[in-house]
Amino acid sequence: MFKYVIVFVVIASGFSFRDNVDTNAKIKAVFLYNFTRYFEWPDAKKSGNFQIQVVGTNANLIKELNEVAIKKQVGNQKIELINTPIFDGSKPPHMLFLLPDASKALPDAITKLKGKGTLIISEKEGAAKTGSAINFVVIDNKQKFEYSKNSAVKAGLKTSEDFKSLAIAVD
Repeated sequence: MFKYVIVFVVIASGFSFRDNVDTNAKIKAVFLYNFTRYFEWPDAKKSGNFQIQVVGTNANLIKELNEVAIKKQVGNQKIELINTPIFDGSKPPHMLFLLPDASKALPDAITKLKGKGTLIISEKEGAAKTGSAINFVVIDNKQKFEYSKNSAVKAGLKTSEDFKSLAIAVD
């Protein structure tokens, strides 16, 4: 009996969580990168680095996005990740992701970034109906997203029609 316990402990230790992977952060990082395939940014945004600004606190998401930035590009643009505690709007990025702790900045972001080619992404109930182009939601324990084509157009972005079929459309 004792040797079976030892064998079980040895086998179980091989299945430990080595990196403490945050599955939700990994999923959102993949979503954010994949969103780049469905939007066309204005010509002025097609040179230099592709900037993804995350406003708020989520160390696991930042780690996952940094890994994406190292491995991937958007077209011929390198991905530059910018993480700030607050939104100021002085340098419009390609994508702006307002984390829940920064969601109060949504009205200010909509005003300052209108027509500047920034895809605004949020994670707060009702945000896609109030100006965010994409809003993360959890439905039936699955990560999904709402999409407002009107908000994307107001931002100055062109969208693939295929994108709407992947999302929960709000307009």
